[in-house]
Amino acid sequence: MAMKRFVLVCLVVLSALPARAQWFIGCRTADGNGWEETPIFHKTIVLTNSEVSNGITRVDVTSLGYHEVYVNGRNVGDKVLQPAVSQMDKRAMSVSYDISPYLHEGGNDLMLWVGQGWGRVYGTPAAVKVEVTWENAYQDQLYKTRKVIAQTDITWMTSPSGYSYTGSWQPLQFGGERYDARKTCEERRAAVVDIKMRSALMDGKGLDIFAQEFEGNRIIDTLLPVSVTRTDDSTLLLDFGRVLTGWFQADFQPLPSGHEVTMEYLDHLRATPPHTESDYYVSDGSGSDHFTNRFHYHAFRYVRVTGGDIKTARALQISALNPDEAATFECSDPRLNAIHDLIRYTLQCLTLSGYMMDCPHLERMGYGGDGNSSTMTLQTMYDVRDTYHNWQTAWKDAMGSNGSLPYVAPAFPTGGGPYWSGFIIKAAWRTYLNYRDPTLFGRSQFYDMMKKWLNYVKRYSPDGLLQPWPDEGRMWFLGDWLAPDGVEVGGESALFVSNCFIVDCLGDMERMAKVLGHDDDGKMFASWRKRLKTNIHRKFYHPETHTYANGTPLDQSYALLMDIAPNRSIRGEVEERLLADCHGKYNDHIAVGLMGVPIFTEWCIRERQADLMATILRQPDYPGYLHMLNHGATTTWESWGCERDNGEKVVEDRSRVHNCYNGVGIWFYQALAGIRPDPDDPGYHHFFIDPQPVNDIDWVRATKPTQYGTICVEINGNCLKLTVPEGATATVFPGTSIERTVGEGEWTFTF
Repeated sequence: MAMKRFVLVCLVVLSALPARAQWFIGCRTADGNGWEETPIFHKTIVLTNSEVSNGITRVDVTSLGYHEVYVNGRNVGDKVLQPAVSQMDKRAMSVSYDISPYLHEGGNDLMLWVGQGWGRVYGTPAAVKVEVTWENAYQDQLYKTRKVIAQTDITWMTSPSGYSYTGSWQPLQFGGERYDARKTCEERRAAVVDIKMRSALMDGKGLDIFAQEFEGNRIIDTLLPVSVTRTDDSTLLLDFGRVLTGWFQADFQPLPSGHEVTMEYLDHLRATPPHTESDYYVSDGSGSDHFTNRFHYHAFRYVRVTGGDIKTARALQISALNPDEAATFECSDPRLNAIHDLIRYTLQCLTLSGYMMDCPHLERMGYGGDGNSSTMTLQTMYDVRDTYHNWQTAWKDAMGSNGSLPYVAPAFPTGGGPYWSGFIIKAAWRTYLNYRDPTLFGRSQFYDMMKKWLNYVKRYSPDGLLQPWPDEGRMWFLGDWLAPDGVEVGGESALFVSNCFIVDCLGDMERMAKVLGHDDDGKMFASWRKRLKTNIHRKFYHPETHTYANGTPLDQSYALLMDIAPNRSIRGEVEERLLADCHGKYNDHIAVGLMGVPIFTEWCIRERQADLMATILRQPDYPGYLHMLNHGATTTWESWGCERDNGEKVVEDRSRVHNCYNGVGIWFYQALAGIRPDPDDPGYHHFFIDPQPVNDIDWVRATKPTQYGTICVEINGNCLKLTVPEGATATVFPGTSIERTVGEGEWTFTF
């Protein structure tokens, strides 16, 4: 991909606006013709005793690629794989570190280790811009002083490290890391470098720097192998018991100098290249042979080690999510608990670096369709406001001048449809609904972006219905994706559900315009929505079968959710046909894909079809979540599976950690536990408690963290116990004869 020349720009850290400033520096290769992929930079900074004792010293780092910061040999902070993703031909992120606790009087060694990372996609070398500042500790702002201690220039010293990349960082070509221990030494960790050369300045045009809003990734767990099996004389197979996203570490038995060990990563045992990735370690013959990932990561359960015997090995799980702060759910049915836990854990593996990816190993793309499919589940289970702030910014930067949007952000040529591009609207409203945070539409550039995209939609809506648009850096015009065998999602269905999705988006735009006080916009969106619904019904309804489009569960449920039917009679016939097909044609099995899972789930919640959903989820065979679990799944898959000619249900060799089918996770909280946010008083400042009983579920327990505190629901038989956080209110059993609104405290109800 051609890369614009860069303009180097400065950063005012506390500002949301870009600033223009000094230089990035890189490390030239020995021949002077290229740039090192994982260079080390360091500089000595000198502070007085008074400055160490009475001030705060910060280092602001903007790297084109990943970076780590060390002060006096100590790694600063607990964040890894910084910074967040961005549209790197337009924007780079600056990360600020308080290094005061690491400093002492006199000379202090500051080291930056940089890896090219996503820069490999954009053709940018591993480069960094640094500013070190000191500020006194007086509380009175009037007497605060600030001074710059160091900035990047050609006085910094640099050297290559022993790490290099083996892949192009393209889909199915991410490769891994090669660590040649002969090219480094122990002292490198303390910023002592062997071969030093002056840093080379790098300049260019077009890049802005912004303070990173995303809080960062952490190592959230350390796993040891549950088994180590020798498969032949030179190969060991390590099983870590579950799929994870993160790093591999190993200590090897002593190896001769130049000997190479291969580590191949598999999310399932049938995986073969290019569905696997590999790292390589080259020994220096010192007898101390250690490998750890640094500026790359993998998704794996198994590691196949060839060419070396393991002394110790561990896997480090990396995520932006904190499992200790997640929502919780449990009920008397262990099958449903297993599905809930499968989905919640999968989201930990998919959410890092300021976006949510489809899969962490094969594509690593921020697909809008996958995001739309799982946003309500993710935002119910976790606090991911900072992730969505960063991701929405990437979508803004990815927009074309004519209002077109790709299907992923940061942008890359991929397949999808309107459900993918329209993430910008759905994510904005849902972030407000779940967190009372209007940022994703309150900032004018975001709201204007949404309107610009809708104008692009209108351009391709002859006769008032959206039609397939041209491939502009993207492919296809999908509706549902990866539905089970026998569910027809092409033809009319793709056009129908895409137009229903625009109805959905216009409803959210009307609501957001109301919040912002843009009354004229709100009226325009409402009028457009009304006309579109009429056009959809006229074009796609088949009265002889009481179906819309292909009559799939997605087609029918989306029509019902968007109120496409013009009268109650038709609506009743469509719903009756949907229920009949769920029980008959699909034999009480899931019959939707990526787009259909959250939409069908939302319909089940709204229409109180808890028994239907429970029956579908409990199916042990293909297609279904228990089918995945019964075939060893520890994370949800890219596909429900497939069927051989002889009728045996088997699994496909696709990704086993994917963001296709996680949208059902919201059902556990909104249906069984009954916890629903109020769109008129969002962020769970006011919420509803409206559980939907399932006959053979005896008890339900759920917790939902909010900015006001944790909501707790415990249902046992016909007794409901509720904890309302301080400052919040809840309406219990809304619309019934026992409806009651209560404030903070613990409450008990009988129903």
